[in-house]
Amino acid sequence: MSFKLREKTILIISPESWGMNKVSKHHYALELSDRGNRVFFLNPPILRRKQFVPDIETINNRLKVINYRPLVRGTNHFPYYIRKKFQSPDAKIIKCLIDKNIDILWSFDPYRFQYMQAFGAGVNLYHAVDVHRSRLEVDISRNADCILCSSDKILKRFIGLDCPHFKINHGLAQHFVCEDIVPKTKNLTSKVRVGYVGNLDYQYLDVMTLRTIVRENPSVDFHFIGPYGESNLNPYDSRSNILVFLKERSNVQLLGPKNSKDLPNLLRNYDLFLMCYSGDKNVSEMANPHKILEFLSTGKVVVSHYIDEYRDKRDLVEMVDNNCFLPGTFRNVVENLGYFNSTKKMQKRIEFARSNMYSAHLRKVGSIINSL
Repeated sequence: MSFKLREKTILIISPESWGMNKVSKHHYALELSDRGNRVFFLNPPILRRKQFVPDIETINNRLKVINYRPLVRGTNHFPYYIRKKFQSPDAKIIKCLIDKNIDILWSFDPYRFQYMQAFGAGVNLYHAVDVHRSRLEVDISRNADCILCSSDKILKRFIGLDCPHFKINHGLAQHFVCEDIVPKTKNLTSKVRVGYVGNLDYQYLDVMTLRTIVRENPSVDFHFIGPYGESNLNPYDSRSNILVFLKERSNVQLLGPKNSKDLPNLLRNYDLFLMCYSGDKNVSEMANPHKILEFLSTGKVVVSHYIDEYRDKRDLVEMVDNNCFLPGTFRNVVENLGYFNSTKKMQKRIEFARSNMYSAHLRKVGSIINSL
């Protein structure tokens, strides 16, 4: 009998809180709830909460967000055999709130509940979408029934562990699929419009290269979508020195965070997309940014730092091996948009993005669980 990800009770442990800005954890939660599952999304602990009793926020009939405060802080400093004794009471409180047996524990966070068995779930999944250089990740991996990884670089980190591990590419949400598969091409009489989506406080942002690209292209309009201060992806106020520079540029608009369901209509208005992280230096960490599929779903050309997962897909992404070449590549694409946004090239990008729908990935995860 095949294991279908439907009508299950699923607890997702996320390192990013629920909010306007959505990444893979949030999209999986939404997709799972759309499939008829009862999904609970456990936010990172709120240490300033006065009460220890968790509360639930309802997103829809099948998706709820849990806010909690751990009974004891700082337990990650202890050895694992002590840590698990502290994690069990916290898990018990959360289980009582859910008030139903958990079929799947799906954790994206190695820094909490490494003792996954504390929840008594039927299946324990650890999903590594980021690089974590911590012994805590080894602990949670040893307790998982299966490890899912978003890139080859991350997958290699688990070779040697006695636990099945599989690569699952980042996904594309259903609302990024538009009816007209070929978007409108650029009006040659208008300015080139560049879309950039991401957190401007991100630690791997290549600030110097980004400044160079914006400064050297004054006739190009740059629109930055995403948080640049405190948000559900970043709980701190802005520390980025790029903001002062961007606010002074007449060819820059800071649009702030946008709801994920509003993004498709916004993105389809751009002529090209820019990604500017330190992928040439932090290869593993930048091996597969999730937003690239959302860009590709528009069909428009993407100019990017080195992305290891696309090393053999250079027909999809105009990327450089070293960021010193990024300003020149960007300028070449701007000057030859007709070529880079040809109907054939756009069709290929769209088809690739659609082949990575979250719905398809969940079918694969279901098959993996069935094989355990």
